[in-house]
Amino acid sequence: MKKLYIIPLLAAGLLATGCSKDNPFDGPSTSEEGQVLKSALDVSKASDNVIVTRATGATDDVDVDNFKINFMKEGSSVAFRSYTYGEMPDVVTLPAGKYSVQASYGEDRDAEWENPYFTGNSSEFEVKAYEITSYIDPIECSLQNVKVTIVFDSSLKSIMSSDSYVEVKVGGKNALNYTTAEADASKAGYFHLGGETTLVATFHGTVNGVLLSESKSYSGIQKGYWYQITFKRHDHQDDDGGDANGTIGVQATVFTRDVNADVVVGDDDPLDDGERPSEGDDDPNPPSTQEGPQITAISDGLVFDTPINADANTKCEFEITSSADGGFTVLYCDIDSERLTADDLQTLNLGTHLDLVNTPEAQQGPLDGLGFPYNVGGKKVAHFDISQFMGMLGSLGSGTSKFTLHVEDANGTCEKSIILVF
Repeated sequence: MKKLYIIPLLAAGLLATGCSKDNPFDGPSTSEEGQVLKSALDVSKASDNVIVTRATGATDDVDVDNFKINFMKEGSSVAFRSYTYGEMPDVVTLPAGKYSVQASYGEDRDAEWENPYFTGNSSEFEVKAYEITSYIDPIECSLQNVKVTIVFDSSLKSIMSSDSYVEVKVGGKNALNYTTAEADASKAGYFHLGGETTLVATFHGTVNGVLLSESKSYSGIQKGYWYQITFKRHDHQDDDGGDANGTIGVQATVFTRDVNADVVVGDDDPLDDGERPSEGDDDPNPPSTQEGPQITAISDGLVFDTPINADANTKCEFEITSSADGGFTVLYCDIDSERLTADDLQTLNLGTHLDLVNTPEAQQGPLDGLGFPYNVGGKKVAHFDISQFMGMLGSLGSGTSKFTLHVEDANGTCEKSIILVF
């Protein structure tokens, strides 16, 4: 899930504070007013009042304290009261009436580096005179612009000039230029999506001594999606046409991911530039033959996709590796257990779906304690030693627990399961 939740909770400490400058019930008032509580708990404790999953990748730290919070009175399009979440008081006093809350982060600009723009709205709630509102429905904030990153494959980097770059435009608006510095840092550009829904990425540079300018386009783009465009060397020796030197050019593939839903929605080559083979021809753009990610057992007796008799002393150590430029793009673990229920996991601030690339802050401590790595996006090795987890599973009694591991990188996908029978 790629969303922000802002959930004000009832805090006993606040209710017992008595008089304060934010409490209008202790003195005369010219109107009937009520109060809305912000959680008294630390905003960094995601499981308590704010859950942030960093949908936009490792380089996009979305700080909840910087979200703008607008209290909107029924029938008005102008904010009645505004705060940043970090500066919002523990108690907000409002005239009695019906309200909703708008939350936003960033600005929806034509094109800008590292500028994700999130918005979301609560459902309507009522502030009653001389009463405290202790709960507001969660605000689900979703990405409203388009994220683009560029990858230069090693096959191209080795033969292109150091001043080569890719110019990216969305809908013909302002462009961002991605050099190898931006690509190597996985620096993300964010683009406003208006009426036109075409993304154009143009490679400019010298390849094997030949100056090239080659455009690739992708139509039907959508806000809230991440487009990772990989440029590679393209050998045209078997083509009738080819590039300026007749042998070497560039080609591009686009990996598309729904940031808000945290699901992969496509992995294809959407380009329409005359390079498609006709029926019966050999494909000039064959799939990569590079090895995809691997999941390897370290502990003796650990076998994947086969039920294993286990007890509290069972060793369970394994490693996930990637040989692709850019390392892991997706890594998650799904838990399906007869005895370890969703409620049990919730007591540990965990869930049945563990995102190990974009890991919520509240889950990081528990995962570390159980031997799971986290925030591994871009890394090439993830080491698991969850042997200590076996003691907890064994204490729950007999039953089967299945851990499904799913990993993706630029070269492919791998999925394996550990099935433990206690």
